[in-house]
Amino acid sequence: MHATPTGMAAHPGLPLPAELLHPGLWIAEVVYRPLETELLRTARALGCATLDGGGMAVFQAADAFRLFTGREPDAVRMLADITDLAGALGAPR
Repeated sequence: MHATPTGMAAHPGLPLPAELLHPGLWIAEVVYRPLETELLRTARALGCATLDGGGMAVFQAADAFRLFTGREPDAVRMLADITDLAGALGAPR
C-alpha cells in the first residue's frame, strides 16, 4: 500500500522505482486526487492488480457520516460522486 503524498496533483511522480513493480504485486493507493496516479498507471501497465484511493476516502467519510448522524450513507452513490468529482478536478480549465 502506498500512503505518501507522491502522486497527488501537487506532487507528481512515483514513490518507488518502477523496476520494483511486477505482475505478482497488488498495489493499493491512498491518493484520491487524482484517482488515476502515475503509480497506478505504471503498475497496471506492468500487470499488477491495483486499487485507487477513492474507496478509502469514501468509506472513511461514510463511517464518519454514520457515527455523526446515526443514518446509513449511500456508499454506492458516494463512490460514483467521487469518481465524477475527481474527473472534473483533473480536467483542464
